[in-house]
Amino acid sequence: MRDHTVVVGFGTKGRTAIRTVCAAGLGKDRVVVIDPSAKAVAAAVAEGFEAVAGDATRSDVLRQAEVQRAKKIIVATQRDDTAVLVVLTARQLNPGATILASVAEEENAPLLRQSGADEVVTGASAAGRLLGMSALSPSAGLVMEDLMRQGSGLDMVERPVTKAESGRGPRELAQPVVSVVRGHRVLAYDDPAIGVLEPTDRVVVIVRAEGGVQGA
Repeated sequence: MRDHTVVVGFGTKGRTAIRTVCAAGLGKDRVVVIDPSAKAVAAAVAEGFEAVAGDATRSDVLRQAEVQRAKKIIVATQRDDTAVLVVLTARQLNPGATILASVAEEENAPLLRQSGADEVVTGASAAGRLLGMSALSPSAGLVMEDLMRQGSGLDMVERPVTKAESGRGPRELAQPVVSVVRGHRVLAYDDPAIGVLEPTDRVVVIVRAEGGVQGA
């Protein structure tokens, strides 16, 4: 297998991540799950995924999942220290993959990035922000919760700029633009540096899930 997605951990976080990417169009045959629990591996196989039973901090287990050929690696382990070791080992095996990791405590996020993670999501902080937003503005909290549920209501997707959109400003697009991805930079929709959209840009937009817009 090549250019596939490896998901380490088939608990609540891992399953939700997989369902999100599959709802956006990734085929189940392009996903490999790694989990130390035989029960979790059996559940993953029952859902149609390839799966490997073992400790993902070990390079031989990661190689069984063809991590060295993967395009994306999602680390959704239960413990932060385990996540650090998995990211470190996976990065050594695959310097070019995009690695996304989840941690429980925000203080551990810098360590994940130093270990090689491209993006780190802090579970406790994200939940706290959503709770705080809901307390201050219930409507805003509902909208954010909706955006977090892939495949229903509103979705946030990244897509290429179309030929018709090139040369126009982000505010001129029919779909609300959240940000513009230009090269390795992610620019806010109102950043003056954007100017007009370029043919090689990508945009992160909000769409209705039933609209059938193709994401990244």
